[in-house]
Amino acid sequence: MGKNNLTSSERMKALVFKQDLDRVPVNPGVSLHAAAISNLSAREFYLEPEKAMQAQIWAQELYQYDSAPSYGIPDWSGWDFGGDLQFPTSPRISLPILSKHAVEKPLDVETLQVPNLETAPAFSRMHQFARLARAKGYAVTIPGGSPMGIAGTIVGIELLLRWLYKEPELVHRILRLATDYLLQIADQYIAEFGAENCSVFSTYPLECQALVSPKVFEKFSLPYVKEICVKLRAKGIKKWVFHLCGDHTRNLHLWTEEISPDPRSVITIGHEMDIQQVARAFGEDIIIGGNIPTELLQMGTPEEVLGASRGIIEKMKNHPGGFILMPACALPPLTPPVNVFAMVKAVTLYGQYHN
Repeated sequence: MGKNNLTSSERMKALVFKQDLDRVPVNPGVSLHAAAISNLSAREFYLEPEKAMQAQIWAQELYQYDSAPSYGIPDWSGWDFGGDLQFPTSPRISLPILSKHAVEKPLDVETLQVPNLETAPAFSRMHQFARLARAKGYAVTIPGGSPMGIAGTIVGIELLLRWLYKEPELVHRILRLATDYLLQIADQYIAEFGAENCSVFSTYPLECQALVSPKVFEKFSLPYVKEICVKLRAKGIKKWVFHLCGDHTRNLHLWTEEISPDPRSVITIGHEMDIQQVARAFGEDIIIGGNIPTELLQMGTPEEVLGASRGIIEKMKNHPGGFILMPACALPPLTPPVNVFAMVKAVTLYGQYHN
């Protein structure tokens, strides 16, 4: 295998500043997988940020990947807006379940309000994790949405999709509240940690073509996404990661022309998209991340993961903007550890740069 000449932090800094790299960076997106291999329950991981941090530090030391610890509770915003989020105790690794949404009928929207940051159950834990991250020298991650995704946790996806056509004004009201909440969180982080120590991560599962048309994306999601980007740029935020979850191919022109991510932003994509087409669309100043199928990572053999990783590396290794080997979405928590190792092995075998 090739020799690593840079530390992970040096490698990621070199990637951002378009400097020479020793090899392709790799980010398995371990999240809850770190709990699975640290003998923690999902409940502990999500409700106790200190344990989430320590589990990911162990995972990074074990696998030697290039990403910092991260933290996010599934459906966190639905919980903060007043929904009922349950954390099962069995099986040990199981995702939380939003058993009741804050909005179940049109009248509920009239009383819906932006959560109080001081008492919001999910944000208070996110804030705690952010403070732990800064104490260890990591950047703080601002949740950037999408507002549409937050609306889905407030209302429920099925009802939201119906309301897009039957109750569009109600949807816009919910999107307005979701956007205001994200901006309040961003203001809190920027004031406490400084814009230079913050990055933004946003993901867009409900905007994918399997669920809504490009026209729906343009009408309901795009204005709020643009507003967040414009306002946070004005506050000094320069580090961005956008995850296009699912197939967003027909929306790419809106991303490149309307949102126009800042140079050195990171665009990560699902396995449904052609990674080279995405790279061409965003151009030579954007870092691309992806896009090993998560089903393969969980169900495949290490040889299959190694082969798939090699194929993606060979396609993307020389993308002028830079490339990070990643799963197509969050790493399934029960992924066999040897398959995560296979990802990392792939960048050392096939991702070396010879400068």
